[in-house]
Amino acid sequence: MSEELLLIVIKISLTVLFVLWGSIAYSLYYRRKRGKQLQEIEMTFANIVSRYLYPEPNKPINLIEIQRKLRAAGIKPGKKSNVQFLIFLLIRTQRNILGKNHRKLQVLYKQIPPFRASITKLQKKSWYAKASGIREIYEMNQGQHLPEIFPLRNHPNIYVRREAQIAMVVFLGWESLRFLPYLKRNVTLWQQIKIVEKLYDHYKEPNLFYLRKSYGAEKDFARQLIIRIIRKYELMSEIGYVLKHLDSENHEVREAAIYCIQNFRLNNPEVEVIKNILPKIPNTSQKRQLLNYISANSEIDLIFYKKLLHDSNDVIKLKTAQILWENGYKETVQEFYYEQYSKTLEYAE
Repeated sequence: MSEELLLIVIKISLTVLFVLWGSIAYSLYYRRKRGKQLQEIEMTFANIVSRYLYPEPNKPINLIEIQRKLRAAGIKPGKKSNVQFLIFLLIRTQRNILGKNHRKLQVLYKQIPPFRASITKLQKKSWYAKASGIREIYEMNQGQHLPEIFPLRNHPNIYVRREAQIAMVVFLGWESLRFLPYLKRNVTLWQQIKIVEKLYDHYKEPNLFYLRKSYGAEKDFARQLIIRIIRKYELMSEIGYVLKHLDSENHEVREAAIYCIQNFRLNNPEVEVIKNILPKIPNTSQKRQLLNYISANSEIDLIFYKKLLHDSNDVIKLKTAQILWENGYKETVQEFYYEQYSKTLEYAE
């Protein structure tokens, strides 16, 4: 290798090292500066919240002072990362404060909207931006943006429409069930669970008027959601709707209905309904669950159980025999199996 080529290699190596060291130094400087800025924003916000929730005598904090403090800390329309950090603080604080102070915080949040940072995300093409924007809006209780969220309830992306549906529940409560029959896309099990949780978190008292309005929904996912709501709120008065769907053609609807009735102690006429439905259930596991419920919540009906002993499903036969045996009807079980044994011998001959 010639001396000139060696010098070029050395110069290139030194340049690369210089650029690398420079970028590391700048990164450390920026991170330190950014850390101090975020700390200042967090301290300013904490001071605002504490003074708002626990005002000093004769010296309450006002909106103008709040806005000045936030601007001084770097919360300005042009500094999007700072505004986003403020949104993070708003959501985190609201999640950790309950009761009267939680309601006071909601009033405060309406006075310091973060420069429409969340609502502008709804106009972006990215599904992630749309979904996070909707989540920020309902977490900060900015109900004035519901008209922009409403059209997204049937969005093609599952995450966007999930957040939009949750937002409707947060802002409209039980009234949001009015739109259940008009949902075009599937609501997954995870979505259903989140919707029920949000409804229960924000609206403890059931509203049967809007619940019954939703009974006209024909989609299977809508029926599952309604049954889960009945179960969560322990609405014994609505058990008729659940029983109606015990023999649904859809496996998931039947599953939701079975889990729901297991939360209730039904009376004799309602148990009779289950007995009549039992033979229509195509799934063996679900049949066993209902059989367990019937045996645990009603007196032994020998006519009913003797019919089941002659069921075409061997699992159900065995389960029926077990129930009768454990409840003192050993002779009935022995007679049945002796009869079956005799028939087997006849066929053998």
